Amino acid sequence: MKPTEIRKTATEFAQEMERVLRANDRKGGWEDCSASWLLMRLRQEVEELSWALRERPHFPGGIMVEAADVANFAMMLWDVVRHEPIGGQGDE
Repeated sequence: MKPTEIRKTATEFAQEMERVLRANDRKGGWEDCSASWLLMRLRQEVEELSWALRERPHFPGGIMVEAADVANFAMMLWDVVRHEPIGGQGDE
């Protein structure tokens, strides 16, 4: 695999993330959200994913949407922090 080549699964997952984002466009963007609020929402989405895996294991579509929600909130947090870093350089 070439260093710039994107895996098929990563592409498909990114497409699902985008589909879920577009389905929620009416809620507005995340640019004005705080990192702490986004982290709280990310944790909520992880709980929803855990519930889906535990209670609806035979419903892969719902699990996949919840996984995309988790990824989207992680992406939003990444985006907010890259524009306004928290702490000093080198924090990881």
